[in-house]
Amino acid sequence: MAQSCILYETVTRMPKYHILMGDIIRSRTYDARKLRRELMQIVSSCNRSLEPQILSPYTVTLGDEFQGIARSLSGLLESVFHFEETSIGKGLLFKIRYVGLFGTVDTPLNTRKAHGMMGRGLARARELLTNPGRGRPRFHFELPDPIIAKQLKRLFFAIDGIVQRWRPEDGALILDMIRNANNSEVGGKHDKDRSQIWKRRKHLLIEEYRALKDAVFTMA
Repeated sequence: MAQSCILYETVTRMPKYHILMGDIIRSRTYDARKLRRELMQIVSSCNRSLEPQILSPYTVTLGDEFQGIARSLSGLLESVFHFEETSIGKGLLFKIRYVGLFGTVDTPLNTRKAHGMMGRGLARARELLTNPGRGRPRFHFELPDPIIAKQLKRLFFAIDGIVQRWRPEDGALILDMIRNANNSEVGGKHDKDRSQIWKRRKHLLIEEYRALKDAVFTMA
């Protein structure tokens, strides 16, 4: 009985972290070498850009999967948006499925790359990622507060509905409209006038996307 209590206390004291895993949807339909190269590029970009918000750098574990540990929920969400918007800006054809989870890591954190770590949280995240189930949205969250997790799922469901409307060839323009609300400045970069950018912004639901993104970080 005493041994059981000690084991229980040890398990419950395991540190918990914000784990993010992702994989390429229908990866077998893409050229494997090109896919891995593009995934490596956006993973490296995220690690460089968001280094202060990352505890264990995002690492490609298989040809079409990655994992890492963020410093906070906000950092995890920033990472998701970095992956999404970098992919959009580059006009990449593939989409990523994400699992964001707050769970235990039993082994010491690897601060150089997300390899060699074990724990219930990592196992649970991988289980959710590899067994998505029919009709499951691209974005899934399991957090201590189930209401926040549910609301994030809803917000990202709406975001994904907008993103799926966008064409890869419009990616650079879309990313500039997301990052810059000044239609004249965006038009100057893409040889278009302010009215043309305004129409594109309205047609592509850019402001709706920006509003949903703001709501995500309000929840966080």
